[in-house]
Amino acid sequence: MLKLYCLALLLALAGCATRPPARLQVAAGYCDPPLPYRYDPAYSPQPNFEAALTPELLARYPRRNLLTANAAGILPLLRALLALEAQARQHPGPAAELAVLRQRQHIAAQVALVSTTVASVAAELDCEGERADQVAGYLNEQDSHRTQRLNVLSISIGAASGIGTTVIDNQPAQYAFGIGGGLLAAGLGLLTLTGGHAIEFDHPRNLLAEVWNEKPTSALFPPSVWYMLTEPAFSNSGQTAIAHNTRRRWEHYGQLAHPESKDGQKLAALLFGAGGQYSADQLTVRANMLNELQSAVRLLNQELQGLLLALNE
Repeated sequence: MLKLYCLALLLALAGCATRPPARLQVAAGYCDPPLPYRYDPAYSPQPNFEAALTPELLARYPRRNLLTANAAGILPLLRALLALEAQARQHPGPAAELAVLRQRQHIAAQVALVSTTVASVAAELDCEGERADQVAGYLNEQDSHRTQRLNVLSISIGAASGIGTTVIDNQPAQYAFGIGGGLLAAGLGLLTLTGGHAIEFDHPRNLLAEVWNEKPTSALFPPSVWYMLTEPAFSNSGQTAIAHNTRRRWEHYGQLAHPESKDGQKLAALLFGAGGQYSADQLTVRANMLNELQSAVRLLNQELQGLLLALNE
């Protein structure tokens, strides 16, 4: 009877330790824009930037500022402003001054709209990054509790097997309890290094996928922001686009160091798809990528500030 009790105790402890974790799920969508934004195509960036330039624009504004003006869709407005200013010099008066003032207000309003657009995209990326980071912290806590339970159970099984070998007179049974208990304790020790909790984490609206795929146009990013991210002239080197450079950093700095490998392809499908079962480490990778992309988007405000300074001169 005692042998059966000890054996049942060992099996029960092992069963508790190896029970699979519950499948958890996190609701998606609360970081998405509350309404579908519609952008006036009249203010879309012109694909042929050089053809949109005029000698008057180049004489008045630096080329870098004109590139930002094209992203904001205000190159036609700037050309009209220069014409109104020329008319005001030739025919000064309240009506001419008012026309110039109205045109400047129109331009400032459009630049302000692009600035809030940049801030809106950065806020969405920040929210998604915090969402992934928060759930990763929760899973890490659950995994920590699991490791503690496995360690306690391993110690308990070791103690139970030791007691069993001392109270059982039959030598083969003693060997069986000793070896079995040792194997179970070792198995539980190995479980602390593997497995762990996972969670169903969905992201149907995936801004990371737009950057990873490097599409010429984006259905998720506003036209002005996507133009600045994909136009090579906006990067410090001027050779490759900000979006391309961001993808290259993802590949070189650990997140997707080997995208062509089987594990890399599996992780890429998870990160750049609609979601799936994430571990804590995978959620941390996603949060880091979102935060890096958020920083790149926020830096676009430097371009808008330079444009405003040039317009106010």
